[in-house]
This record gives sequence, C-alpha cells and structure tokens, in this order.
Amino acid sequence: MSHRLRTPEGSRLYKRRGATVEPGIGNLKKVLDRFSGRGLNSALGELNLAASAFNLMKIHRATTS
Repeated sequence: MSHRLRTPEGSRLYKRRGATVEPGIGNLKKVLDRFSGRGLNSALGELNLAASAFNLMKIHRATTS
C-alpha cells in the first residue's frame, strides 16, 4: 500500500475512495448504531436491509431529479 501511495496514480485513486466508499459506510453507521437482533445472522440481515434501503433511496433520488 505504501508503494501505491507513492505513485501519482495510486494517490489519485486513493483520494477517490473517500468520495465513493466512505460516505455509504458512514451513513450506515449513523442508521445502525446498534443492532436490535442477536447473533451474526440477525445482524447481517439488519445490515443488508439498511444497505438495501440506502441504495434504493440513492437510486430514487438519482432518477427523480
């Protein structure tokens, strides 16, 4: 990773990560500060539901504008 960050292309790609990946994860952390179910399967189900709702809202906003 340190080698990639030393190259101009690698640092440019890494800067794009903050705009593409991190906001989605940050929004999911806001929505899911705590899981209501117990166990891994329940937690994954809640996470998948929240991620699906987030993605559907994103698609809806993009298509209605």
